[in-house]
Amino acid sequence: MDYGIFTSLKSNEIEFCKSWSNQTINFNDSFRILANRALKGDYFLNRVILTNGIEESKRGEKEILSIVSRLKEISKQQEIDVYVHINDNLSFLKSILEKNGLRKIDKLAGLVNVIKDQKCCSINENEKQEPVVNGETCKVVGSADEFDEWLDVYLSSFEIDIEKRTTIRTSLQKENFRGTKFILYKQKLKDKTNDRNLRPLGCCLLFPTDEVLGLYCLGTDQKFRTMGIASSLLNFAITYASMNGFDLLGLQTLHSDYTTGFYQRRDFMTVYTEAIFSLHIS
Repeated sequence: MDYGIFTSLKSNEIEFCKSWSNQTINFNDSFRILANRALKGDYFLNRVILTNGIEESKRGEKEILSIVSRLKEISKQQEIDVYVHINDNLSFLKSILEKNGLRKIDKLAGLVNVIKDQKCCSINENEKQEPVVNGETCKVVGSADEFDEWLDVYLSSFEIDIEKRTTIRTSLQKENFRGTKFILYKQKLKDKTNDRNLRPLGCCLLFPTDEVLGLYCLGTDQKFRTMGIASSLLNFAITYASMNGFDLLGLQTLHSDYTTGFYQRRDFMTVYTEAIFSLHIS
């Protein structure tokens, strides 16, 4: 895999997480903490980013122990979650973390779809999108009411406490998300007598940085899973990326979600994998 693709995809991921953060802590060019206390427990958004160049050497081990010690101090003082993301291949580094109070809780994979068919035209998000199949549609959110529908589907899909709704709304309306497109999937239900009644059942958002279009928050109403809704959203995202001149459509998935195969069957390639470690301070 081209190193440039890795760099671009990773940069998109970090920028996305930074956009959610309301607290950033940098320490001696060794690590950066992204935190949002209102989203406690979210180990994708709340994370510790170690700087590059920590080698498997005695000098590296000393530096790592210093970092762990400092993280413990900051976690207690600031009362924030500490989730360390590292390259999954660094067994030496993982061993040191485990010996010093951190435990591995999950893995993350970064995947990319290389967009091959570039087009000169663009999708107008203010235009109604044609249904993917009869009775369903994917469209770019274009009103406050549709944004509320998007939020409702997102909270339901990921089983997020309703008390976090205001925090999530406020975060997504920040300047950092100005170029973001919120995608809403609606489908006509058979038990509805009104043919015009489309129920929101799926969501995702498209977060652009340079040539990468990041796909995040892909979720489906739990009562309507395994019905092709996620595939419809994914197809829409691929088409949107192609028609708007993006070279890459990227995303991240957690090992605990068991969705890597789903994306690989749709021409996404794994670019990197990371181990996620948690530090619990009593």
